[in-house]
Amino acid sequence: MYQMENMVPFTRTGADGRLKLHEAVAMMMDCCQFQEYQEREFCRYLRTNHLAIFLFSIQIDILRLPEFRETVRTAVKIYGCKSIYGLRRITMRDAANRLCLIANATGAFFDLKAGKAVKLDPADLHVDFDEAEPMECLPRKIPIPPAAGTEMPAFTVHRSDLDLNGHLTSPLYFAIAGNALPQDFRCNRVRVEYKKQAKSGEVVIPVVHHVAPAAMVVDMRGADGGSFAVAEYSNADVRACLSEE
Repeated sequence: MYQMENMVPFTRTGADGRLKLHEAVAMMMDCCQFQEYQEREFCRYLRTNHLAIFLFSIQIDILRLPEFRETVRTAVKIYGCKSIYGLRRITMRDAANRLCLIANATGAFFDLKAGKAVKLDPADLHVDFDEAEPMECLPRKIPIPPAAGTEMPAFTVHRSDLDLNGHLTSPLYFAIAGNALPQDFRCNRVRVEYKKQAKSGEVVIPVVHHVAPAAMVVDMRGADGGSFAVAEYSNADVRACLSEE
């Protein structure tokens, strides 16, 4: 397990005084990256074999979003490796150790030379697997409703939106999809399936589908009609997964 402690800063806080969801995702992804870097044998194995891990999907259950100036502790546990996927459980807790958010993240191992995903033997990774906190994990793939959705204003990817790999940063997909939803829409579970990387100069077009009274799907399309990512917003009994450490 790897964990980091932060105080929710002004720049990550929304008009409601709470941590923005996409900023919470950024903190979770930062924690995952630092956890990866501390696993020196694992990093050496990836470099030697020209491998990388790209986020394939993530599900976040929200018990509450922390407030401005709250101290939060973000932690990540690697709990499995199946076929081409590495599995992580990420949590964010407050100063009283109460669970605020819990996420299940699936990363795909990618051969940079061959340009395709590859299966890995968990024994080759030199990683100690942890036991993950309980969570109801939905399927990785998010179906796009067949009926036409509502196209919202497009987002153009700029250089400042890119990560070290030259791709649109994964938290920004949450921001793009979230901005496409009605302002009064509320949910406590968000899933995102990443399909292809958006790069500088490309346009991301959010298309909103109402799939239930309290559920929406946002298909983030490219100019060619293909999807960069798909997000699903819904409500669930997320407190059933509450665990304290």
